[in-house]
Amino acid sequence: MVDYLEGTTGRRGVRPGAPGTAEARFAVLRRRYAAYTAVLVVLFLGWYAAYLLLSVFARDLMAVRVAGAVNVGLLLGIGQFATTFLLAWAFVRCAERRLDPIADELRLRAGEVGGR
Repeated sequence: MVDYLEGTTGRRGVRPGAPGTAEARFAVLRRRYAAYTAVLVVLFLGWYAAYLLLSVFARDLMAVRVAGAVNVGLLLGIGQFATTFLLAWAFVRCAERRLDPIADELRLRAGEVGGR
């Protein structure tokens, strides 16, 4: 148990962080998670900043009526909600395909080592 807590794999000749170890797989999981979340946050904040800048500096464009009392600003505001749900869906889809299998593998390894 002490070997597990110190980060070794319990196998002789395998050093922590070597390819195929739990530490290496966890590093891959963290890197992928950070990359996906960074991309999605940048996309969301960029779109939100564009909406705010249009609201401040392109008031005439935002006031253009599309149909009845509906103008471009209202459509872009509603688009903010739509893109929030779209980005959340995209993250879940990527997580199911690229993150969850590694997390499940690590859970299984932890169960084998921990004796659960």
